[in-house]
Amino acid sequence: MNQLKHIINVFLACFLVISMFSCINQKSKKEMVKAPKAFLPIPNKAQLNWHKAEHIMFVHFGMKTFYPSDDHMGYGKEDPEKFNPVNFDAKQWVEAAKMAGFKGIVLTTKHHDGFCNWQTKTTDHCVKSSPWKNGKGDVVKELIEACREAGVYFGVYVSIIDKHFENFGSEDYKEYGEYYLAQLKELSTQYGPIDEYWFDGYQADDLKMDYGKIADMLNETQPDAVIYDSGTLVKYMPNRCIAWPGAHGGISPDQNYRVEIDGTMRWYPAEPSIILQGNWFHNNTPVVSLEKIQDYYLTSVGYAVTPLMNISPNTDGLIDDGTITRLAEFKAWVDQLHSSDLAKSKNVKISADSFRGNSEQYSAQNLNDGDYETYYATDDSVKSAVIEVDLGVVRDINGFIIQEYIPLGQRIDGYSIECLVDGNWEEVFSGKKIGYKRIILEGRASATDIEFPATDRIRLKIENALACPLISTFSVIGK
Repeated sequence: MNQLKHIINVFLACFLVISMFSCINQKSKKEMVKAPKAFLPIPNKAQLNWHKAEHIMFVHFGMKTFYPSDDHMGYGKEDPEKFNPVNFDAKQWVEAAKMAGFKGIVLTTKHHDGFCNWQTKTTDHCVKSSPWKNGKGDVVKELIEACREAGVYFGVYVSIIDKHFENFGSEDYKEYGEYYLAQLKELSTQYGPIDEYWFDGYQADDLKMDYGKIADMLNETQPDAVIYDSGTLVKYMPNRCIAWPGAHGGISPDQNYRVEIDGTMRWYPAEPSIILQGNWFHNNTPVVSLEKIQDYYLTSVGYAVTPLMNISPNTDGLIDDGTITRLAEFKAWVDQLHSSDLAKSKNVKISADSFRGNSEQYSAQNLNDGDYETYYATDDSVKSAVIEVDLGVVRDINGFIIQEYIPLGQRIDGYSIECLVDGNWEEVFSGKKIGYKRIILEGRASATDIEFPATDRIRLKIENALACPLISTFSVIGK
């Protein structure tokens, strides 16, 4: 009996040793599969936060709110006595933004008329000369505090144009340059961290100010903010800017973030700005239709950029009830779109022709796990891929959502989507760039003339990539 126990104990000990070495060996294999190297350029932290915001509320509010017209420019001679938003409620703006799914707000702290929405020392053409709160009010302060309390991204629009400044546009650019720099410094040092600066570039090159000084001040006081401009400041801050797309209202598909600036490839995505209500400032025009907002969303967010969608508070300092209702309808539509992912259904199988190091860490299972930080990847030498989603049963297909893992660069430069129909693979869509998020909906935006077939199997084919492709999400929208 003792001999039998001894034999059993020896057997168990050997089994444990073998199991231990097996686990160590498996762990070593996993550790040997290294993450892909960055494919330059890549977004910095501020740019990545901007991408992840997906859509931001643009708020035009100032003197032009109290001088409504179809002309949003202003003249610089408006009377601050008329600025009196008696029911101003920054929290209402922030609550409306969050309810609608906006991750941030960018405020016009100063528009072209030169009126300042904060307690500036640079001019009397500001809130301190208004009857609002007996001249003690500060729109910037109240809004940024409301944003911080709600965990909302905050940005400042500061027009380079100032029609109130005496002799604005004359040959003496230095005087205005110092005035403008002082205003920016107040905003940059008195209100804590700012997520985005929005420089309206209209006439910027004509002014010939010392933009190097502006860049130095921003680098010193707000190093983590993203900078929007139309090509002037990017020369001084090439690693933290976003671009003017060339027109309001959307952007072209196949958005390329990689732009050559002064001989170096830079991350320089475009930020479209979109009017949802009449003009930039409130003028009693109703908000646009839900279908129009959907189209704006699909031609901005769906084309891999983060838009500013403009909402204009009224003279009471509140967002109109009708606008809030429309924004709630929009949010419901966005939620429905993203919750209709058939790839997350039970018993769906997702696979790929190869994946990095045969490690589950980079397998196709990452494509429908709902986590952007996990992604599918190939070996470094492999710059194409075929990913298949097997739904198990035939379903009606309405579209697709694809996300590239951009923290390591934009790589994909050619892809197509196929559906299995009557035993044959049929191409139903093709494109070049993907970027942060590409949304392809039947009958909308770039898929206007497309009707997707009912199918049980779909293939995403990466046909060309500048480096090994990294894909975080592949959603199949349907019912």
